[in-house]
Amino acid sequence: MKTRPALAACRASLAQGLLRSAPGSQLDAKGYVTDARDNLLPGLRLEDVEPDLRQGSGNELRTKFRAAHSSSALAVNCFAPFKTNPAALTLDCGGFTSLHFEHKCPHGLEGRTPPNLDVLANGRNGILAIESKCLEPLSSHKAAFAPAYDTKIQDARRETVWFSLMQELTTNPHAYKWLDAAQLIKHAFGIGHTYKDRPATLLYLYWEPLNADAFPVFAQHRAEIARFAASVTGAAIAFTAMSYPALWAAWETHAAPDWLADHVRRLRLRYGVVA
Repeated sequence: MKTRPALAACRASLAQGLLRSAPGSQLDAKGYVTDARDNLLPGLRLEDVEPDLRQGSGNELRTKFRAAHSSSALAVNCFAPFKTNPAALTLDCGGFTSLHFEHKCPHGLEGRTPPNLDVLANGRNGILAIESKCLEPLSSHKAAFAPAYDTKIQDARRETVWFSLMQELTTNPHAYKWLDAAQLIKHAFGIGHTYKDRPATLLYLYWEPLNADAFPVFAQHRAEIARFAASVTGAAIAFTAMSYPALWAAWETHAAPDWLADHVRRLRLRYGVVA
């Protein structure tokens, strides 16, 4: 039996995961719900996250957020319970005091759209910025930077490994195929400008199906992540990566908060699919 392309197989499986998680939901032919509320896990309220989503640059609620395969909705479904209780989030530096979705991190380049982080957690020990990915790594990418990134960045960011990597990718824009390396570098520039005097970590959080090994692209994506991480080792803005399933497995080992185990169960019911 011929294996379906990964993108189509995963999109279809995620649509089925939504219907399994919320029986009675209606999806159009492209896998979109009519009302953004229908794309949230049972028990989550759009009202709790809507102000954040509306201030983002991508107009997510009217467009991409309504897709069963939305990476923004995946991030919201995963982290929304921590919105009102950020101290309960035990990830990276911990000690979080606030959590935001679609958070803008201006990079100081006039006329350029500021980077939008899917999740930004502010803590006593530093900043955790999360870039969420669902099906995006199943399409190829080419690094591209407006000239302003080279000509207008004249501060300390110019001396970082992030800037050096941007210069390398400008010369070789096809160095990464499945990882959107240019987007991560732009995020780092935004974080570095917005939070100059705060320790910060950029977390790349990506989804995979239960049978990821059936599709070579997932292993290729992981290899690119590892290569990218090695290239920015030691940067003031740290970079780390993990899969959503790995995050949920880690959460399952936590005894508190008492609602976390049930939350992980809902996440796995919705997103733990075989493609």
